[in-house]
Amino acid sequence: MRRNLAILLAVLAVTISVIALAAQYQVSPNVNAPSTINQPYYAILEYIDYINTTRTVTLAPGQSITIQAPLPPGPGYVLDYVEVSVNPPSPAILISGNNVMYSKNEVGAIVSAYTTSNSLSIANSGNQPLNESISVTYVFINEEYIPLNTSASSFTLSISIPDSTIQYVTQQVVELSIPNYMPFEIAGVALPNGTTLSQLVSAWSPLANYIKVEPKYVELIANELPPGQYQVTINYGSEYVMPSAMLIKGTEFLNYTVNPGQTLEITGSEFGVPPGWNLLGYIVAIYTVQPLVVGEQPGHFEIVANMVSPAYLYSDLIQVSGISYLLPPFIRFAPMIGIYIVYDRYFEVVDNLNVPLVVTFMPIIYKPVGQWVNGNLEATVSDADVSGGLWTALVVQLPEIAHIYKIVTPSGTVYTGLVNSEIPWGSAERLVSISPDGSQAYIAVSTLGVSETGTYTVYVNWTPITMHFTNTLNAPISGVKVEAYINGSLITSSVSDANGNAYIDIKEPTPFTAVVYYDNVPIYYINVNSLINQPIGVTIGLYNVTVLFVGARNQAISNAKITLYRVGTGPIYNGTTGSTGTTGFVNVLGGTYLVTAQYGNLKYSELVTINGNDVITIKSDILAIIDGFPITTIEALIGTLGLGGAAAIAFAFAGRKGGKDYEVVTM
Repeated sequence: MRRNLAILLAVLAVTISVIALAAQYQVSPNVNAPSTINQPYYAILEYIDYINTTRTVTLAPGQSITIQAPLPPGPGYVLDYVEVSVNPPSPAILISGNNVMYSKNEVGAIVSAYTTSNSLSIANSGNQPLNESISVTYVFINEEYIPLNTSASSFTLSISIPDSTIQYVTQQVVELSIPNYMPFEIAGVALPNGTTLSQLVSAWSPLANYIKVEPKYVELIANELPPGQYQVTINYGSEYVMPSAMLIKGTEFLNYTVNPGQTLEITGSEFGVPPGWNLLGYIVAIYTVQPLVVGEQPGHFEIVANMVSPAYLYSDLIQVSGISYLLPPFIRFAPMIGIYIVYDRYFEVVDNLNVPLVVTFMPIIYKPVGQWVNGNLEATVSDADVSGGLWTALVVQLPEIAHIYKIVTPSGTVYTGLVNSEIPWGSAERLVSISPDGSQAYIAVSTLGVSETGTYTVYVNWTPITMHFTNTLNAPISGVKVEAYINGSLITSSVSDANGNAYIDIKEPTPFTAVVYYDNVPIYYINVNSLINQPIGVTIGLYNVTVLFVGARNQAISNAKITLYRVGTGPIYNGTTGSTGTTGFVNVLGGTYLVTAQYGNLKYSELVTINGNDVITIKSDILAIIDGFPITTIEALIGTLGLGGAAAIAFAFAGRKGGKDYEVVTM
């Protein structure tokens, strides 16, 4: 008897150890913590096809014609806008349609009109017939998103030109753009043979006229350049972020003469940059005329900088002779002029010729301005901002989800529907433009002493960012909550619809962090670095899970309560086993779970990771269930040790009276 009692005590000691283990199971405090996803920074690569047509029309008073866009020139192309130019401009011409914008000259006549729809009409609103030459340009775009590398301080992107549609169009332009708010800068461009743009400029190659660069843009005229793979070098770093709204100022014209064999070095110390302003670069004009005799070849001067974009290059060879043989054609002159935009603090002009060079340049400076209020830009321009310099402009460059539709000046004047226009403004003309796609705008705030200070309001319509939620089978998920934060402040929230789409109303050109919740549990922190029209796809692991609860002899146990608890965060899923000992759960969020099966006062738990459709088996030590009361192997062992079956059952019943649970956890 004492021997049996000793065995019983040993068994109870083991049981107590298991119970203690259940209370002490450990998991990482970060197990099920939300995952961080960094969405790529995307540059936008556009293949822009221009189809130009010209015709002459005669319009009687009240007569009109309709301009209709053709089909796209190739797969993936969509209409961007239609431009119609009328020559000569006439106040009697009326151009109308959906989303029509106008370019007006200094006397208010319409020079051209733009629409983003596929048609517009031109009518004669006067009382005399009109004979007009009408030029129409249809602009189609094929857009791609190119992820940018953040693992290196400098890298290259490869751009292929042309694409197959060029044979059907008048001109193809390839443009790579990077939004201002992104920490990247264009550093250089190289042709397929490795020749860089700076080398083309130095060699006075005609190809230099067909490559344009800015800190955030590259433009290639495809049908004027050799086909192949062009390499664009891009620098990465926080110092390359530019403001989306800024004041741009042209300061003054500075003049220098460079003698033969000498070099002019401009470092930025030759003039002052006002406090709060930054040097953007220079507009540089260099010109000379070389006198030559027969047998001499003209030379070329050089401009050297990290980034030079030629605006105009011209050189010629002019032969001088008399009417008769009195003055033979021995004398020649070679005029040369180069006009450049330099995006650098430093540049050099090298005179390799035998004549002096005249160098005229204007420093261009900028400063951030404005704040975003309810999606609109409010920019206050002070007297100090417009003092000094020859002109100052408010420039706004926004991501593609933004559409500028009007500008209101401090005096209340409204400018809308204007592209590349000159508006009478006191003794000067006010330059104002909103791009046809609405992503960019500028307006003069001072020109040659005429200025308007105060608060300008730029009104913007914002297209929501779309986040598309699906499960691992690509089926849409509704009810996913998204909260958007900028610099730690909640900006907006949204819930996905039946199509799995949540629409995030971001109304300023700033990346944001989206916190994604499923079943009120945060599962993702998504750093949205690109404000683009492409939906952001997010996959959430939702699985169908079956829990099987069996006894010590692998027999199915029905009517057991099953609980799935996602450790640390929830949610909790509950079910009851059927006659097969199973219960099913659908759309279970992936993660680490404590799966618990409870029958009566007995609990059995297991720590599992759910990352797919699976069957989880919980095995218990229940040998039998009598009248709804489970008999465990321990209780059966007590009977085997000599207490007898009746005594064992009584022991089991007595153990339940207090209602105290015990739990076994499988680690």
